[in-house]
Amino acid sequence: MKYRKIIICVVIFFSIYLIYRLTTTHSFTYLALGDSVAIGQNPYGVIGYGYSDYVANYLERNNLLKFYTKEYAKSGARSTDLLQDIQNNKEIIVDGKEQHLKVLLREADLITISIGANDFFQEINVKDLSSISYEAIEKALKKVDILLKEVRKYNKKDIFVIGYYNPFPLIKEFDPIIDYVDSKYEDMCKKYKMTYIKVSQDFRNTEDVLPNPLDIHPNNKGYSIIADKIIDEIENSILNK
Repeated sequence: MKYRKIIICVVIFFSIYLIYRLTTTHSFTYLALGDSVAIGQNPYGVIGYGYSDYVANYLERNNLLKFYTKEYAKSGARSTDLLQDIQNNKEIIVDGKEQHLKVLLREADLITISIGANDFFQEINVKDLSSISYEAIEKALKKVDILLKEVRKYNKKDIFVIGYYNPFPLIKEFDPIIDYVDSKYEDMCKKYKMTYIKVSQDFRNTEDVLPNPLDIHPNNKGYSIIADKIIDEIENSILNK
């Protein structure tokens, strides 16, 4: 009789759990932060359809999207700019409604961040790669670290940091610098329990994603490569929780 009650309790527990799994759906508030790559600037200086738009479209198609904005991302943004926006609780208008950055940071179920490239360009001289100092790179990395720490302070959920690619595909000497930055970003993401989306190898093997030799931004193919890696993480790491 005792064992029969235990079996009944176990069956009821798993039945409730199964019903919960089948009826509970994810609903994402998605916040895309960062620089011109985050906002989707194309190789010809036009703000267009970027990786965050592909991700938002995927979520919407699957009835998983509650809210999305990339309006806090801007061309030329450095880590210090985004940090200042957070500290000032920057306000924007989305669909006629006021939105404050600190509130969205707390509410977001998914955050993507593409930041740091402008920090590096400020510290290094890309015209003379032989003079690039790793000390200067570390100086830029420290600013990124401070920003990621601040973002994590407000949000305890899923944060994806988008990796770097060689913006000068014909200059192979730049590859080791990107590899070094990759490793440092991976360490920072581990420290703050964020997901690092590494794209350097994908861009290295697909040079047609950077069609304008005078511009460092990817085309739609490049942005879709980044988005696919983010979506893979969503499907494998978030939706299976």
